[in-house]
Parts: sequence; C-alpha cells; structure tokens
Amino acid sequence: MLLCDGCDDSFHTFCLMPPISEIPKGDWRCPRCIAEEVNKPTEAFGFEQAQREYTLHQFGEMADQFKSDYFNMPVHRVPTSLVEKEFWRIVSSLDEDVTVEYGADLHTIDHGSGFPTSATSNINDNPVLIQYAESSWNLNNLPILDGSVLAYINADISGMKVPWMYVGMCFATFCWHNEDHWSYSINYLHWGEPKTWYGVPGSNAEEFEFSMKKAAPELFHSQPDLLHQLVTIMNPNVLMNAGVPVYRTDQHAGEFVITFPRAYHAGFNQGYNFAEAVNFAPSDWLKMGRECISHYSSLQRYCVFSHDELVCKMAVNSDSLDPRIAAATYQDMLQMVDTEKKLRKSLLEWGVCDAEREAFELLPDDERQCEYCKTTCFLSAVTCSCSPSQLVCLRHYTYLCQCPPKTHTLRYRYTLDELPIMLQKLKLKAESFDAWVLSVKEALDCSSPRHLGNCHGNKLL
Repeated sequence: MLLCDGCDDSFHTFCLMPPISEIPKGDWRCPRCIAEEVNKPTEAFGFEQAQREYTLHQFGEMADQFKSDYFNMPVHRVPTSLVEKEFWRIVSSLDEDVTVEYGADLHTIDHGSGFPTSATSNINDNPVLIQYAESSWNLNNLPILDGSVLAYINADISGMKVPWMYVGMCFATFCWHNEDHWSYSINYLHWGEPKTWYGVPGSNAEEFEFSMKKAAPELFHSQPDLLHQLVTIMNPNVLMNAGVPVYRTDQHAGEFVITFPRAYHAGFNQGYNFAEAVNFAPSDWLKMGRECISHYSSLQRYCVFSHDELVCKMAVNSDSLDPRIAAATYQDMLQMVDTEKKLRKSLLEWGVCDAEREAFELLPDDERQCEYCKTTCFLSAVTCSCSPSQLVCLRHYTYLCQCPPKTHTLRYRYTLDELPIMLQKLKLKAESFDAWVLSVKEALDCSSPRHLGNCHGNKLL
C-alpha cells in the first residue's frame, strides 16, 4: 500500500495506472493531488518582502551575527573563497535552505544618498563636501552630465536616472540580469565587506540566454521574460561548460564596478556592506538602445521610457547638444525616420485614410502602450472606432481588432514633412563635430605644415 503525502489516501501499487513495482523514494503524490497541483494558476517566481524593518545599525548587527554563527569564526577571518564555495554549494543543494535578507533598491529620494548632495546638512560649511557633491563621479550627477543621453529624459527614473542603494549581508544575492534598455550601469561600494561579481560580455548575451533556457526550459516556458525578473541564478561553471565566457571580480570598499550595454551580471555579498548604483548612457549607447526596443517588443516587455521620444526631444533641442551626441543622434534618427516612412506607407496601402495629430508625450505611458508588444508609442499609433482607448504600434496594426481599415485612424506626433526638418538640424550640428575631428586629424598629421595662420592670413612659426 502507498500513502499519498498530499492527502493521506491509500493505494495498491498494482492498481495504479501504470502499476508501480517499487516503493518510490521521497514524497509521492496520488493522481488526484497531482492533477490539483497542475491545474493551479502559475505563480511568478520572486523573493518575499521582509516583514521586519531595520535601522542600518540593527541590520549590521544581524548580518555580522549571522555570518559569524554560520562559519563559526569572527567575521573578518572568513576568507572570500570560503564564502564563495559555500554560496554555490547552497545554490546547488536541493534539500537545504538558507534565508538571508537584502536591503535592495532603496530609493535615494526617500532615504538620502551615500554621496553628499546640495541637500546635505552643513554642506556650505565644508569645502570637501562641496567638492564631492559637485564631482562627476558622484552617482547623483553622473547620469545627467553634459555627455549623457539620459540628461534629456525629464522624468526622474528611480534606479536608472536616480541612484538606488543596497545594504547587503553574507549570501545576499543579485541574480543574472542586464540593465533596462541595455544601458551602462555603475556601482560604488561605499563601505563594508566585498561584493563578488560575475559578468558575461554583451557580445555573448544571446549565447548566455540560450544556455539559460536550455538548462531550465520549463521555467522559461511559464515566464518567457524570466531573465528580466532578477530571480534566476546559475553557477558560472555551468555557463562556461556551455561555451559562455564568464568573468569574475571582488569589489572592495571605495571601488566602482561598471557594466556595459547588454552585459549580463550577477553576484552576491560577502558580508555586511553598503553600495549605491545608477545607470548612464553616453552617445555610443543610442544604437544599442534602439536594438533593445526591438528585443523588448519581441518579448512583449514594457519599456521604461520611449526611445523615439528621447531622440525627438534631442533633435528639437539640437542647438544645445554636445556635438558627439548630435552625431550619434543623427544616425539613430535617420534609421528611425526611414522605418517610420515604411510603416506609414504600409498602413496607407492597407486602407487607413484617417489621421489625427496626437501629443503622445502628454499621455501617461500606460495609455500609449501597444496592446500587442507593449512598446511605448510616440511617433505614431493606430486606433479603431470600436475601442478608441486601445492602440497598437504600426508594426502590429492587424492585431488591434477585426474591423475593416476604414474604421482605423493613424495617430501621429509629427508629419513626414516635419521629421526631415528636425533631421536636417541634427545634421548641421553633427557636421560641426565632423569638421572638428577633421581639423584635429590634420593637425596631428605628420605631413601637415608645422605652422598656424593668424586672422590676417600671415604665417606663424
């Protein structure tokens, strides 16, 4: 007789379908219990929110006591290699649980920053604080420097444009992920024990994703965007055995760690520490940012902001752009305008005749997301009279409804005559950068004359 570990009903082994010849090891569930479990709605994977609140001092005492008790030695004597070995042993164990807590994603707007800012008390009385508050390496300043594309986003996007803080303890983990919109990230460890990092180059991101899905296909089947949920950890050895390059480093107090576009990274904390992180985006990110939007669309993943809106805003304010950003924005907008022309032509050929201008930037993001791919629309969208509140991007107009084309309306932000004018302004600004680069190359050319001309055309030796 077999007793079900779920409902305690008894069964003859030879009456089961199929019959069981040996007593199964571990828990055994009857067909009825299995059916009930299978029919339950799928729950998203994730971490529980802690019930207790700590002061920084209380958390530190708890974290140090945990590590000291776990390894049975003073905190400062536990080698990083031992913590790392034990961490991966726990991860691979099927029948052992270790619970730790992590003060993650703490908003600096709510809690204050680890870096001095203009709001820091008595800052005007301390020249050193003023120096650090104004430093470009201050993570409150870095995302909005002159050379950063994120400076042209109006909203204070917490964690991306405004830093987040992290209070860690031994084994507290940050799972495999890459940054929103494949932007750069920078993490500074203010104080405390090291943070162990593992990284996969952005050029190997697709190999990484394939290996993860191959190792756990059932998880990705239920949650296709699982890697964007920051809940999946896998031993780097498994990835390296699959041919994915993985790099490792220990970040110590006072050190920065920078991740590059689309680079996957994960890690854990060696003990009690305090870090702060934010995103940034120099001009070379624009190309990757557009590729990311296409990738998000294929996964039906929500965007943090509209890439097209960002590019158009920079084009409108081209006179104030850094020449390098203007050059990169011109190339990105050139591609954007070309794609938009083709999409509107396709819509016209389908039979849509009505069009209305729409100020998309005035709409909340959740009211201008494509019903199908979740992309945040800005240049254009399609609506239908059968459901005016719903819209789709021009790539997915056939997914909106079954109504004929004549009931559909094109909502557009700019006409096809206005976009080239914006593009031309960007081009003029970008060409000034190209002219400067050319003059520098000529000045550095060994064959160039070794003299300069003054305002009267005379030669200066």
